[in-house]
Amino acid sequence: MASGRSYAPAVLVPGVNTEFADGQPNVRRDGLEVFFFSNRTGTIGGNDIYASTRATTRDVWSEPMNLGPAVNSIASETRPSLSWNGTTLYFGSTRIGGTAEGSTDNYFTTR
Repeated sequence: MASGRSYAPAVLVPGVNTEFADGQPNVRRDGLEVFFFSNRTGTIGGNDIYASTRATTRDVWSEPMNLGPAVNSIASETRPSLSWNGTTLYFGSTRIGGTAEGSTDNYFTTR
């Protein structure tokens, strides 16, 4: 490795994985919230963005919650990325109303 460090073997993140596609995790800077996309049962569209929380960084993640129709559409949402201050969520979507039908565009929402 360029930094001279090596990594421990990769392990599954407890609490957020299913037999469906669950990916592109983005963890809030304090380590207490994670956003990711999934095509698990119960999505609004093809891929939806979910969030999971925990009380401390030693705890297991909570049951993931779908962020609902304010974020997710009948299309596919991917690549969630939280702003440094934790108030803005950026993501990609193939929803209707973007730049071209079927293309992925960048969106954001605030809380």
